[in-house]
Amino acid sequence: MNMNKNILKHVFAATILILAIACQYTPLTVSKRNPHYFEYKGKPLVLITSDHHYGAVIDLDFNYVKYLDYLAVSGMNLTRIYPGAMFEAPDKYIKGNPLGPLPGRQILPWAKCGQQGANPLLAQAGKHSCKFDLDKWNPDYFNRLKAFVRYAKKKDIIVEIAFFNGMYYDSWPLMAMYHENNIQNVGQFEAKDCGLFTLNDLRNQDVMKYQKKYIEKITTELNGFDNVIYDICDEPSLQGLLGGSITNLPDSLVIPWINNMKGAFLEAEKSLPNKHLLGQTVHSLSPDFSSESWCNWLPTEYIRPAEKALELDYRINKPLVNVETNYFGAPMTKNPYTADAVRLEGWWFLLGGGAGCINLNGEMYRGNESGGDATHNQIVPQKKILRDFMNSLDLSGTVRFKDFSGTPAGAFCTGIAESGKQYAFYLFHGDYENGWNLHFMPKPGNYQDTLTLNNMPAGKYKIEWIDPASGLVKNTETMNCSGGSLLIKTPLYSIDIAARIRLNRV
Repeated sequence: MNMNKNILKHVFAATILILAIACQYTPLTVSKRNPHYFEYKGKPLVLITSDHHYGAVIDLDFNYVKYLDYLAVSGMNLTRIYPGAMFEAPDKYIKGNPLGPLPGRQILPWAKCGQQGANPLLAQAGKHSCKFDLDKWNPDYFNRLKAFVRYAKKKDIIVEIAFFNGMYYDSWPLMAMYHENNIQNVGQFEAKDCGLFTLNDLRNQDVMKYQKKYIEKITTELNGFDNVIYDICDEPSLQGLLGGSITNLPDSLVIPWINNMKGAFLEAEKSLPNKHLLGQTVHSLSPDFSSESWCNWLPTEYIRPAEKALELDYRINKPLVNVETNYFGAPMTKNPYTADAVRLEGWWFLLGGGAGCINLNGEMYRGNESGGDATHNQIVPQKKILRDFMNSLDLSGTVRFKDFSGTPAGAFCTGIAESGKQYAFYLFHGDYENGWNLHFMPKPGNYQDTLTLNNMPAGKYKIEWIDPASGLVKNTETMNCSGGSLLIKTPLYSIDIAARIRLNRV
């Protein structure tokens, strides 16, 4: 009898533990109240951050604890990683680039074996470069991956995992799936054909087998974490060729590959207890899968593609996130990409209906994980102001608002609103960067503009004008409207201004 009681006690305790664990799992989801935004732990969420170059896990010398600590204390809530299928040559773009670990300091999902002959950049100085066994996993890598995601969860930071990126000429010979770097001899094509990496091509079939296993393994290992979302491939249509030129591969060749990778993810999660959001890039070297039911959220990039996404895909009713901007602080930037430009693109996108934005930040690198002066004094504090502004709104009912006129020449204006309740606008003077249109170019001056808001309900409006650079309220006023048009006039400003408007009905 006592033995049965003890068994029942253990069963009861185990049941309570299982229920407690289940209750702790509250994954990032698409908000049921407003599908243009996310929801986490029962609350609407916008994702805002200044981010490193995606190699926090695969670069053994990158201190991710220091990096995540800085994001958390600064109020940032998102980071993005590439988990190992694509990385870069050491120190590409900037010295200390975490996506380009030093020779031999890459830690990847696959185990190395004793067979020598892999690319010399996969070995530390004075040591042999050993090949990977693609049929064996590297437990040290998965310990580091889970430790990273676990620490991010502790800091309330969402981890966006992009399984792949379109391939570059100088990266492919370093990859574990390149034939000279693995004992299976898969990946029998050379750098000039690196674009095959994201194609369902006969020459890439052996690689695809291991690409799908890689997705399945990472998806399974991270299934218990609720602070993870996934992106199949960044810029899958990209083929980066010798000399820096880029070929845009045809959608007809890329779509079958993406469908295979998507299938691997969905099949892996089918038998797992927890489900996570999966997305695919829109309008930036990628086919548009926005209307597909499996594509839960929509990553986009830079200014022109993000603008297309807002104009063409907002109607799909899924969260849009600008996951990559120009590379702040990197010498490859042809036109000035300043901290002011970083501020403009974030406010413009979120007040245009976006659900999140990442600023790719070259001040966050190996050995300098918390950034530099521009990060500390302008970029991150101004992103926190944007976060606080967005959190001051009730996002459960807001949608894009375009029923206004009067945007002056040489300026951009975006808005979101919940008609009859609240309105928010962002106005700045600037232009697209000449060339690739990767960012905005601010035009400082002395501005005072008037906008006309149309079809406004009757009532008394409280209008707060906010300086996005400092967060200070420049002016507060109340205006009566009998219904119809409402003219609002900005205070004087130098580059940009934001407005928060609330209505009290008559």
